[in-house]
Amino acid sequence: MDTLRPGTPVQQVSWILPRHRDMGRSMQCRIAAACLCCILAALACTSARAAESDFLERFRGDWSGSGKVQRDGGSQPRHVTCSVIGRPTENRISAQGSCRAYLIFVRPVAIDVTYDPRSGIYRGTYTGARIGPARLSGTRSGDALNLRIEWPRPVNGDTQAAMVIQNDGRGILRITVADNLTPGGPILQTSEIILLRQ
Repeated sequence: MDTLRPGTPVQQVSWILPRHRDMGRSMQCRIAAACLCCILAALACTSARAAESDFLERFRGDWSGSGKVQRDGGSQPRHVTCSVIGRPTENRISAQGSCRAYLIFVRPVAIDVTYDPRSGIYRGTYTGARIGPARLSGTRSGDALNLRIEWPRPVNGDTQAAMVIQNDGRGILRITVADNLTPGGPILQTSEIILLRQ
C-alpha cells in the first residue's frame, strides 16, 4: 500500500475512500444478517416451545381404561384395568394412578418425565414394575414419545426395553412396552394399555 507524502496528487489515493465506504456497507450487511438469524432462531425456539406446551397439556385430567401386560415368556398376558390422573406443568408430564389385575394385585403406577428445550430430550422415571422405578429417556415424534426404559435390574435377560406413549389430543392415551420375552429373543410388544379421558 502506498503512503501519502506531501505533494502526492489526490487522484493517486482517491481509491482509499470508496474502499472504506464499501467496507462500511459490508459490515452493515453482516450485522443485519446476524440480527435476522437471531430473530429467526428466537421465533423457531418460541414456536417449538409452544408446540411442546400444547402436547404436554394433552395429558391433563382423569384417565381410565384397560389393557394387557405380559411379564415374561413363561407367563400369559394379564388383563388389567387402570386409572391415572395427569397433572402436566411447564416442560413436564406427571401422571399417577394404579392398575388392577382382577383380584391378583393392585399396583401403583406413575410416569414422570421432564422436557429439556435445549436438547429436545425427555427424561424421567416410570414406576409400576415389581423391581422398582425405571429410568426413561427419549424424544417426541408427532403424537408419540419414544422412550428407552432402563430397568434397575435385568428383566428377561437385560435391563433395557422400549416404551411409546401416544396421545393424539382427542382423548385417547395409548401406552405400549416392547421387550424380548426370552434372553436374546425377538423384540415383541409385552404390554398395551389404552386410556380414555373422563
